[in-house]
Amino acid sequence: MKTEMTNLPEEIIFDVLSRLPVVSLCRFRCVSKPWRSLISHPSFIKTHLNRNTDKNTNKYERVVLSDHRNWYTVELDSSQFRHHSVAVRLNFPPGQNPRYCEEICYSCDGLVLMLDRRFHCCLVNPSTRESRKLPLSPFTSHPGFTDYGFGYDSSIDDYKVVNICYYDEEADTGSAGNVVSVYALKTNSWRRIENSPYDHSCFGHHSGAFVCGALHWVASKGMDDVIVALVLADEKFQTLPSPAPDCIGALLCVLRGCLCVFVQQFNPYCLEVWVMKEYGVKDSWMKFTVTYDNIYDSWRPLSLSRTGQVLLKAHGKNLVLFDPREEESKELVVQGLPTQFEVGTYVEILVSPKRQC
Repeated sequence: MKTEMTNLPEEIIFDVLSRLPVVSLCRFRCVSKPWRSLISHPSFIKTHLNRNTDKNTNKYERVVLSDHRNWYTVELDSSQFRHHSVAVRLNFPPGQNPRYCEEICYSCDGLVLMLDRRFHCCLVNPSTRESRKLPLSPFTSHPGFTDYGFGYDSSIDDYKVVNICYYDEEADTGSAGNVVSVYALKTNSWRRIENSPYDHSCFGHHSGAFVCGALHWVASKGMDDVIVALVLADEKFQTLPSPAPDCIGALLCVLRGCLCVFVQQFNPYCLEVWVMKEYGVKDSWMKFTVTYDNIYDSWRPLSLSRTGQVLLKAHGKNLVLFDPREEESKELVVQGLPTQFEVGTYVEILVSPKRQC
């Protein structure tokens, strides 16, 4: 097979390899120096990234879990979620295991942003088993009162971590505000931008949802609750139309490339999920309701299959599938699942969290 492949034109080899999973590509780096050079080339990594993050063509998505010391992955078939899966433990090289995970924030392009118990950020690529611990923002005085976000700025081809720290200087200046700082992966440094004009402290600590080049949070402006977007290209804040006036205390997520608002209701017990089918268009909001019998402290939608099944995190120790056709929810049976865990989703990519200019 090696001889047959090496006799093919380079563009065909490029096309074939760019369709393969990361685990195969990591092995194929050892085939020859030309293959190693090809698979490591930025244009190949970008092509492989685009094919794996295209919501219309990407078939497999993965769940990543951490029990604070070890990491696990669960494969999902986006066409139809299975009710039985297996959690595979990830073996990181020495010095690369990102331990003491307290929260898995939303991922971007297969890179996962993690917070440890000391509020350090760490970028993890579960596919290549690489990680990178980020320096603390020098503009953050109280890390525990901080919102984070992680996304990709296509205008400069770089990944950014955003830190919004609520502070109160009433004793000195009689004012309060939200200090915003941005970390750029290529320069490995933080810089401060303009303060957010919105109150991010009213709903507690939440990670920003990244979609369409912007990070999103629910915040308040005076007496109103608003969906706030920070556009990464110009690093300016703007608001998006809310789906309904009663989405008070709502949280955000991204399902199949769409911004979503989810609200937990208690009479009756259900989870309302609003999906913005066309970004920025108020009339494109569509709602579906997830019903459940058991009462959990917290719910978070993780993934949406092509048939409409919803995968949710429940209470930090359960994964639940909701099938809208049958209008019922069932606990996902995962062999090897830890008893307590943080969870997120990602797709397999080759992008390294260590990349710099």
